[in-house]
Amino acid sequence: MAKYNCKTCGAELFFNPKTGKLECDYCGSSFDPSEYGGAREEEKGVGEPVKDPETGDDYVTDEKSTDDSIGDLVIYKCPHCGAEVITSKQTAATTCVYCNRAITMEGNLTGNFRPDYVLPFKKERKDVEAAYIQLCKKSFLTPRLFQQKSTIEKIKGMYIPFWLYTFDGEADLSVLGKNIRTWRSGSIEYTEISSYRVQEKAQGEFNNIPADALKGMDNTLMDSIEPFDFKELKKFNPAYLAGFYTQKWDEDAGKNEARAKKRARDSLQSAVMEHVGTYSGGTTIEHETYTWSNNQTHYAMLPVWMMYTEYKGKKYIFGMNGQTGKLMGDIPKDPGRIVEVGAGVFIISQLVMMLIRILGVIL
Repeated sequence: MAKYNCKTCGAELFFNPKTGKLECDYCGSSFDPSEYGGAREEEKGVGEPVKDPETGDDYVTDEKSTDDSIGDLVIYKCPHCGAEVITSKQTAATTCVYCNRAITMEGNLTGNFRPDYVLPFKKERKDVEAAYIQLCKKSFLTPRLFQQKSTIEKIKGMYIPFWLYTFDGEADLSVLGKNIRTWRSGSIEYTEISSYRVQEKAQGEFNNIPADALKGMDNTLMDSIEPFDFKELKKFNPAYLAGFYTQKWDEDAGKNEARAKKRARDSLQSAVMEHVGTYSGGTTIEHETYTWSNNQTHYAMLPVWMMYTEYKGKKYIFGMNGQTGKLMGDIPKDPGRIVEVGAGVFIISQLVMMLIRILGVIL
């Protein structure tokens, strides 16, 4: 397990999205993540999964970490307080439930699971909490549960694994367009249909089309949090993960490539249809062919603030793009709150009337 210690006082460092630095809460020192290229020498190998020579399964080495054969879960020993933390084998960074300190399982990000890039957080916890509270206040029908401190504290900063696809695309479409003209002459109505067959091509360069690499993640939800500014991508350095939750991919690039190319295909098709123009009788795509070249795929960790809450048997997800601040997800509305608010107004009005009567008697 990797942790990053202050070069001045030795306390643990955490990544600060506002400054883009690793900062010490004790002495106030700050360091560029590039100064911490990986785990400290004495910590290398701690918690790193290796292959069991008999089964071929991953298990965790070193006496500081154990695998008690609990399926997809692994028990890690917190390097700060010594408590045992149970987490998924897919987890690359988490927080100890006992001391609330960051735990980074750097060994889970090796080989094919080591990202090429990371997009650092720019939005702080206070930013997402303020946005969330403001969203809750937009409606007096927001359930009380969603405004409680215990719910707000569920908001977690997470690095979500994404595949980034880069390629060139070409579209070749055959489109049938129809113009329809109708007129009357005496008692007879005439209709003239003119058909036009249009052949059009479009080309495009597509850079870093993202697709999340987690099976359990709602793809539509992740698409809605875009866009990200990929000009700010950094070469991967696990120091950026300090203090955030992270999971490694569990859905390979091949399974997500179709999602990326569908988005590219829709973009090319839209460009072609715009050039074809409009026809009063509409257009129909009779044939379409798409070819792709210069394919490249990269693995990146992208920043997201997320919160899962269950209310009346339904799960709700709230999130914020950790770089741009764009919000996603919905806060439910409970019609029952009308009764609560009405009852509150009635009680207040009765208290006011009682006060008026008392003041009238006194005066």
